[in-house]
Amino acid sequence: MSKVKDPPVDRGAPARPTVVSFWRTLAAGAVGGGLVGLLIGGVLGRLLMGLLTVTSPSHLRGRLTDDIQPVGQISFGGTLNFFVTTIALGAIAGLVYLWVRRVLPPSRRARAGLFALFTGNIGGAFLVHDHPSFDYSALQPEWLAVLSFVAIPTLFGLLAPTFIDRLEAPSGWARRGPVWLGVGLGVAALNLGLVVVAVPVAVAFGISRSEAAMRLWQSDAVTVAGRVLFVVMVAWGVYGITADVISIATNRPSTWPFHP
Repeated sequence: MSKVKDPPVDRGAPARPTVVSFWRTLAAGAVGGGLVGLLIGGVLGRLLMGLLTVTSPSHLRGRLTDDIQPVGQISFGGTLNFFVTTIALGAIAGLVYLWVRRVLPPSRRARAGLFALFTGNIGGAFLVHDHPSFDYSALQPEWLAVLSFVAIPTLFGLLAPTFIDRLEAPSGWARRGPVWLGVGLGVAALNLGLVVVAVPVAVAFGISRSEAAMRLWQSDAVTVAGRVLFVVMVAWGVYGITADVISIATNRPSTWPFHP
């Protein structure tokens, strides 16, 4: 007597997120990243800049920083603009986390630690400038300026994954609240940053609507390639920070090629 075999089960077909689920995830990334950007980049960043004003020579008061902000002068309009900018940068970085976590470990602590390594080195390399940058040559002490603007993106990367993951959890606000409100707040957080994220978001949406693209996205090959790219990006950030620190310490413009 022949035995009837069960039909083969296709275990390779990944589950595609629904359209609503996709936009809820993006809302969690933008809103969670924007909130952490406000707290770390905005509030803490403003406090650190105030500290550098106190520790720097008094004759620098009123001089313009690299970001065209007068040293020691705090205005409502300037502070509001600064907060809006840090919210937008945090929202963009929150969306970056949604892409990067694809190659990060499942452990929440490991994800936060590695994302902090990523943002600290990449963000620090872009925020710290080589000699004769005003922010890192005139403001004193120089080591405090460098440490401050490496610490800010590092702390962002350490906290943002927890905020975003909790918002996106089944019981989180991004999953339970009205989708239109989440997307609206995400758009508001991004503001002009929408220009930067429009194409990557469109690509992500296209991938989410195709089973073949989702299968490729979840493949081992993409995992390995993503982890290699992650290591390369972190190494590039370390390289950039090192070039800037040597330039600041020697009071000479950096001649190192390809650093951010």
